[in-house]
Amino acid sequence: MIIASNGAEIVAPVNDVVKPPTHIDTRDAAATRYWAYRLSISPHELNAAVDKVGSSVAAVRRYLGK
Repeated sequence: MIIASNGAEIVAPVNDVVKPPTHIDTRDAAATRYWAYRLSISPHELNAAVDKVGSSVAAVRRYLGK
């Protein structure tokens, strides 16, 4: 909550939209498992894709055709 100079309470908008990550951190085992599951590939295949095209989720999806 924000208090205006006249003492009135102002309710600030809440950004309740959670944005998905834009990059895959293959150094994080949990993130690797998550993205491998989401993309229906093995962690090894995910690591190979990230090595080839970078860690961008969009680039990995394009590379995999997903």
